[in-house]
Amino acid sequence: MTSDIRLDYDQLPPVVPAYVRAAVTLSGGLSDGETIPNIVARLPRMEVRAEALARYRRVCGFDHTEHLPVTYPHVLAFPMHMAVMTHRRFPLKLLGLIHVRNVINQYRAIHAEETLQLEVAVGGHRDVDKGIEFDLVTRVRDTAGAIIWDETGTMLSRRKTKRSSEGSSSRKAAETLGFEPSTERDWQVPENIGRRYAGAAGDYNPIHLNPITAKVFGFPRHIATGMWLKAHAAAELAPELSGDAYRLSVAFRKPVFLPSRPRLLYAHADSGLDFALVDQTGDVQHLLGSVSHL
Repeated sequence: MTSDIRLDYDQLPPVVPAYVRAAVTLSGGLSDGETIPNIVARLPRMEVRAEALARYRRVCGFDHTEHLPVTYPHVLAFPMHMAVMTHRRFPLKLLGLIHVRNVINQYRAIHAEETLQLEVAVGGHRDVDKGIEFDLVTRVRDTAGAIIWDETGTMLSRRKTKRSSEGSSSRKAAETLGFEPSTERDWQVPENIGRRYAGAAGDYNPIHLNPITAKVFGFPRHIATGMWLKAHAAAELAPELSGDAYRLSVAFRKPVFLPSRPRLLYAHADSGLDFALVDQTGDVQHLLGSVSHL
């Protein structure tokens, strides 16, 4: 049995070297019997920078309050995500990974001036039809060590398949939402939102920046960042929520090509709220999510 790989920081690691490592990693995969090793990164003390938080709020649409937006700890931990997934022992190629699901548990509201402890961990994998899935887990603790926020981001490393097998499924009848929308709101997602989000969150994945860099990875145009979509939805839905402890779950479906005019649909449910982001026809689901009280 191998021991955990520990990455201990006294400040957030720089992101640029991680992007360089990702760019020069030309191959990656798991051999038979191999899995992702347990890699754990920890930062025992960090404070939120007010100017960075203000920039994030503006880009994602959150109102100014004394508490952090529910999605903001993801941004705080992002440099550690990059460090973990570009570690020399991490066996998969970072560029090309697909974020398929994301679940955030906020156990209480986090004050913007709190001192926080961050932990990011990855390890193990699941074989699925489309390739290899793994979970990137982030935990935020208060100064007493209690977990006040956590996130599980499920990532997919795709197995190469013939495009024709996927093309036939794209014309199937539209999937049902699983709920009856009571409210809808039109979004205007600008062409530069990927670059604006990158400036606020540090996520410079080339598929989000411009059409040229996106085409390198097989996209006809650049696409909106999944965590921006989730954050913008959370900002719009915030007035509909009661209480500070809840689970915010999303499944990322079809990409939002930029610029775009999707629609946010939602309805209150017994457990909280159901929502979806769809195209103007309603036939294409970009994101499907729910909010449930903890």
